[in-house]
Amino acid sequence: MKIVINDEKYGEITYEESFWSGKKSLSVNGTPLAKVAKTQFNYVDGEEKKAFIVQGNYLKGAKLIIDGRTTQLYPPVKWYEIVLSVIGFVLVLVWGNSVTLCEILPVVGGAIGGIISALFAICNLFIIKKVRQIWLKILISLGMCAASFLICMGIGFGIVAAAQQIVENI
Repeated sequence: MKIVINDEKYGEITYEESFWSGKKSLSVNGTPLAKVAKTQFNYVDGEEKKAFIVQGNYLKGAKLIIDGRTTQLYPPVKWYEIVLSVIGFVLVLVWGNSVTLCEILPVVGGAIGGIISALFAICNLFIIKKVRQIWLKILISLGMCAASFLICMGIGFGIVAAAQQIVENI
């Protein structure tokens, strides 16, 4: 994830954070800053050294501290984004562990359903955090929930069909 902000004193500041590793990099006006610590970068302005400190990350909300000033890079995850992401996980969790509901539509629960729905929930959170419109966040979340449920349902039907095949062969 990459964001560019304009600072009145330093100009264009570019912050990049790796999705997979969480590695952070910072550059000012196209010049990469030297990384001193995990979250601290040094900026050399003539003979004067300045410390640029990055706090947080993409999900928690990232802030850049320069000369005692704090600049918001990424806002933190909102409560409704978490709720929208967890809905699919809870649906598969409840449906997959209910005998009555699985008689209607078999859905794999347990570890398999949990892993599948958790992956969809995490992907959903990263996707909807980039979107600004709330109605689009809801639409994307419903689509991810439906995809997660349909995949778990397909696996559930496959397990039921395999079990019926084994019973018929006995």
